[in-house]
Amino acid sequence: MKTPAQSFLSIVAEDLILRFGTDLADVAVVFPSRRARLFFNDHLYKHAQAPVWAPRYYTIDELFSELSPDLHIADPIQLVCELYETYIEVYNRNSGRISTETLDEFFFFGETLLSDFDDVDKQLVNARSLFSNLQDLDALKDDFQHLNESQREALSRYFRQAFLGESDLQTAFQSIWSILGEVYETYKSRLSEKKLAYPGMAMRNVLEKKDPTFRHPAYVFAGFNVLSQCEEKLFGLLKEKALFYWDVDSYYIDREGAALNEAGRFIAGNIRKFGSAIEWRDSESFYSEEKEITIIASPSENGQAAVIPSWIDSLNRPKEFSQPDSAIVLCNEQILPAVMHSIPPWKVENVNITMGFPLVQTPVSGLLQALGDLQLKGSSGKNFRYKYVLPVLRHPYIRMIFPEAGTIEKMLIEGHIFFPSNEELGDPGIFHPVKDAAGLAGYLLEIVRRVGQAYGQSNHADVYSGLYQESVFRAYQVVNRLYGLLTSGELKIEKVTFSRLLRKLLATTQVPFHGEPVKGLQVMGVLETRLLDFDHVLLLSVNEGFMPGASNDNTFIPQFLRRYFNLSTSDHQDSVYAYYFYRLIQRAKKVTLVYNTDKIQTGKAEMSRFILQLLIDTNLNIKRLSIQNPVKPVQVQPVIIEKTAALVQKIRNKYDWSANPEAYTLSPSALNVLIDCSLRFYFQYIEELRAADELTDELDGARFGTIFHKAAELLYRRIGRIGDQKIFSPFIVRKEDLDFFTENTFQLDLLVNHAFSSEYFKGREVDLKQYNGEQLINFRVVRRMLQRLIEVDRERTPFFITGLEYRTSAGFELKNGAILKVGGIIDRIDEKDGSLYIVDYKTSGRSKTFKEMKDLVTTKETRASHIFQTFTYASVFLKNGEKRPVIPSLFYLQEAGKENYSPVIAWEKKDISDFKELNPAFEEVFSQKMAELFEQEIPFSQTSVLSKCEYCDFKDLCNR
Repeated sequence: MKTPAQSFLSIVAEDLILRFGTDLADVAVVFPSRRARLFFNDHLYKHAQAPVWAPRYYTIDELFSELSPDLHIADPIQLVCELYETYIEVYNRNSGRISTETLDEFFFFGETLLSDFDDVDKQLVNARSLFSNLQDLDALKDDFQHLNESQREALSRYFRQAFLGESDLQTAFQSIWSILGEVYETYKSRLSEKKLAYPGMAMRNVLEKKDPTFRHPAYVFAGFNVLSQCEEKLFGLLKEKALFYWDVDSYYIDREGAALNEAGRFIAGNIRKFGSAIEWRDSESFYSEEKEITIIASPSENGQAAVIPSWIDSLNRPKEFSQPDSAIVLCNEQILPAVMHSIPPWKVENVNITMGFPLVQTPVSGLLQALGDLQLKGSSGKNFRYKYVLPVLRHPYIRMIFPEAGTIEKMLIEGHIFFPSNEELGDPGIFHPVKDAAGLAGYLLEIVRRVGQAYGQSNHADVYSGLYQESVFRAYQVVNRLYGLLTSGELKIEKVTFSRLLRKLLATTQVPFHGEPVKGLQVMGVLETRLLDFDHVLLLSVNEGFMPGASNDNTFIPQFLRRYFNLSTSDHQDSVYAYYFYRLIQRAKKVTLVYNTDKIQTGKAEMSRFILQLLIDTNLNIKRLSIQNPVKPVQVQPVIIEKTAALVQKIRNKYDWSANPEAYTLSPSALNVLIDCSLRFYFQYIEELRAADELTDELDGARFGTIFHKAAELLYRRIGRIGDQKIFSPFIVRKEDLDFFTENTFQLDLLVNHAFSSEYFKGREVDLKQYNGEQLINFRVVRRMLQRLIEVDRERTPFFITGLEYRTSAGFELKNGAILKVGGIIDRIDEKDGSLYIVDYKTSGRSKTFKEMKDLVTTKETRASHIFQTFTYASVFLKNGEKRPVIPSLFYLQEAGKENYSPVIAWEKKDISDFKELNPAFEEVFSQKMAELFEQEIPFSQTSVLSKCEYCDFKDLCNR
């Protein structure tokens, strides 16, 4: 066993100081990433112990860009647009017809093709050979001289089976493939003329020059692993004036330079080709005596963050973390928010987050999504659909720039305004329609600009204020980038494609954190760990699919061809991740690996293969733990409100006439609530709790019934010629009165439209042409129900209507002496043949029967609540001294089309002819049940019938 060696960057810095002294100004140091520069400068100073002329730093991409000054790396979106123009040109020339494919349809296919072209150039592949016409198999064989006969035959057979079949997909693939070589060549020529390039093209351009100009006397390449063919050829050209430093360990490379592990697959070959500036054979830090490895199983993905506080305690580090020797590495970067919340600020003063926060998880991304939906889905000329207006009005950034948003929202909800106009919404900068993608981009840009200005003038002091302000700036950059391409004509897409493209860019954009890289606890992604070494490492989400990462199969080139042309494959990616993993932990003293065991959240619940490889190594000191969620059966306690003396007095003051002559009146509907669920009655009628008002154009049963009731009232007011006045005079309804509406259905349309305007659109007259599909369907259903009502009433004519929407009430003396005032509004009161009919319309449900009177006040699934309601009104009439026979009637309009339908309620299979005969029995059970409201020993409790909870506003309060 060996003690941990010094860090890789320290080794490189020490060697360069020995070779060049403190003047490194003529040395070009090339790292795989920018992040290593600050750490490397720190090591240079420590080894030199004097001022140092720092070297010129590059990433490999920056070096290639410097070597190819005649080409500019274009914006990826612009590159796809240029590729589209090229593809259409080549396709039209080869097919002899004009392509109808739009840029919208091509865009995401073009991104994949551009990625393939980039890979082809980075690997210096003969594109003409790769994209040969598959119909010419003989010519194709000539390009595979490196293969043996059986391999060439297998390749030929593969093409026949995969591409030369008769299916449309295969034919389409073959026809596209046959022109890709020409597309590739034409595309590169087109870009060259404009002095533009994609990264691979710029790299290849450097290496195809006769004499590339290398302006630095010495080059240093440090920390590289897998090399593209372009990088490898560049290293070869610079071999005589370059130093190569490879970060290796004998754990995955033996002393002869052979790979012992997939992590050493590429780096071993690099050492053989280019040598090493330092002796690498003694790099044996992986089996350090101090190394401790702890593997922890977590029951959930975000739950892994629970390990962080105890891990920090175990480090015994000062609060300021003055040395950057500890790192939390996220294999799944989506858990960054959970990690941020789990780092206790009282234990860690400095945290340096290197990976960036996903812009898509910030409020400004949600705002752009809401505004895009408003324009794409919610705009119709000068009006907007409320469903897309409300999310905009409720967004905190809109409230910041448009203070009246809350007032406007309240107006829409209270007024049931489903299609508000620009004028009603108030802010023309937010609520105006846009015509095209450029208009949409400019619209979003202006609103984000206003948000940014408002943020600058506000005094936000929360922990995320700096992050969110930076996110607004990043969002402005993203939208402005698209806006520039659209207005210049380089990007020609429709609004829908613009929205998809913007969403994709937001999802891939990171908001940087501001911190001190060489100080504090480091939080980073896997790629940020390259070249860096830490004494203490906590890796989260060490699962298959995250470590190694899932392979990206978005390619137009079959994997079969990718292997034979040495293009990157999933095998390459696995080897790269293996190197990242083992290199990160090789010098660490304390390694903690956490993986998730629950696949529900991410679908990745299998521990990484790299953990399994560690577990079978007997030379390692490994400890295994697990985070346990104690499983306890959830016992939902029943919710009961005990009646204190004060509560009983409150109830008496509110509903007992004998205690308070000003007591409230309870409707039969409220009494139905009391019977079905006394706890709901307590919430709704004692404490007067209400669900928040929501604007919705969906017609629930209650609103649908209200509209029908209004339409029926308007129908009979029209027949009685009594208009809207409150003074009501009984009138007769004749057969011919109803025939008029049967023969003139447009009159029914007017009545129903008036009912919708009154009850649905809150008094605003809306033309039938403005109804959407759902509203129009409901309109026709209401009209059909009104026709059924006319059909039933037509058979009963002539009869008198003595009341419409008739309000009545009476006092009921209960068993315990309390007097309950009961009343409400009856849909209609008819008189026929000397009898009084209490008519109640029901637009939903079906008629029910009951065997005993007590069934009407007993909580159960099939309780006939409609009959209880109508009986209660009948009893009220009798208490008010009605002498005529009282007949309770229920119009179930879903059943009204049946032959010989009668709305009169039946008792013992016979229609009730006078409720006086049943009233004593009804009052007996009524009085006994309602007395419970005032009895202290009977608490308010949950219903035993769970179906009653389905649409209850209070079901969350009682865990139902």
